[in-house]
Amino acid sequence: MSAQAASQTLAATREGRPAEPRRSTPWRHQPPVHSPVPLRAFVPAVRQVLRLAPDPRPALSALLGEIYGGERVVLCSSGTAALQVAIRVAAAHAGAPGPVALPAFTCYDVASAAIGAEASLVLYDVEPSALAPDLESLERALRAGARVVVVSPLYGIPVDWGTIQALCDRYGAVLVEDAAQGHGAAWCGRPIGSLGAISVLSFGRGKGWTGGKGGALLLRGALADAHARVDVATASALGEAGVIAASLAQQVFGRPGLYALPRAVPWLHLGETRYRPPTPPAPMTRAAAALLQASKDAADREAGRRRANGELFRARLDGIPGIRVPAAPPQATPGYLRFPVLIRGGAGALGPSSLVRRFGIEAGYPRPLSELAPVRARLAADPGPLPGAEVLARELVTLPTSSLVSEAEKHTLLHILHRSRR
Repeated sequence: MSAQAASQTLAATREGRPAEPRRSTPWRHQPPVHSPVPLRAFVPAVRQVLRLAPDPRPALSALLGEIYGGERVVLCSSGTAALQVAIRVAAAHAGAPGPVALPAFTCYDVASAAIGAEASLVLYDVEPSALAPDLESLERALRAGARVVVVSPLYGIPVDWGTIQALCDRYGAVLVEDAAQGHGAAWCGRPIGSLGAISVLSFGRGKGWTGGKGGALLLRGALADAHARVDVATASALGEAGVIAASLAQQVFGRPGLYALPRAVPWLHLGETRYRPPTPPAPMTRAAAALLQASKDAADREAGRRRANGELFRARLDGIPGIRVPAAPPQATPGYLRFPVLIRGGAGALGPSSLVRRFGIEAGYPRPLSELAPVRARLAADPGPLPGAEVLARELVTLPTSSLVSEAEKHTLLHILHRSRR
């Protein structure tokens, strides 16, 4: 985009009218999420492959315990693996057998983790206006016998944790905080990932703070002594090197100037939501731990940029007919991993997919969990109507909030949404 075009776009914004979209270079494609890993972070990671430095995982465990208040930290191969272990631990602690309650609209990996834990399932609905559990639906799941409840704040939008915790406490249920998308978000001044007796973090490539892959389970209070086991197998040097190679490729090709290349490769399935069968949990690699430690400051700076961009979008989109912006509770600080918007007609109402996706706009999860065959096979009871999840599957889209989005592109994104309401 030229300097003149950017100037015209910003001028239109200052005058209170949405800017006309400008033609960007055909090879510029905005990734939906940016998780920065500085080049200097690869030096300690390579040292781990060559075993030239002490194992960084004990230090990373201590760091996560300090940030998130975890009395015990278990590092895992992925956030899905960590959630699988968390569900097993919560079910054992709950004592009485019963199904695990999952949100009906969430990342499919949440369902994969529960199925990997061999749990029977019940689903509760999600309130579109807040991306939070529908409390009446959640209580029905608790009355149906659920004694483990997984809550997954979406896109870094916190939920009213105190109200949900109080409801679960009334039924003696263990609440699992799936904070996979919560980096940079907080509730009542506490970071998402520090709220539950059991919390799960994810460090995959689209999670804001990344080591290429990896996850963590944090245990507190009476659960700190629980038996939380992962496979003790050690990753080979080749496996460690693979983490570095994948992370380096992410940093090189996850930029607007080159992102069109991996997006054009069908077998990478970028931008697609796919159910992946569960695999046994394994430990985090040493290379991933090294990358995480060395990229923390960059990830925290990036989280600040996401929050600022998210607040810009919120201010410009609130109150527009046909567009709904889910609201966080008053005591929350959203992390805006992506900016969620509900729009009549969903992503298809915004224009040609080639244009929409070029600017990093993505549809949400395309189906509620109730429509996935592996989930239906595990359901302990018919979930009944799930109107909130169905609305979200039809209408939710997300905007990119990363520092890679230029000022002119932000206003072009706003124009695309404004134009769809004409």
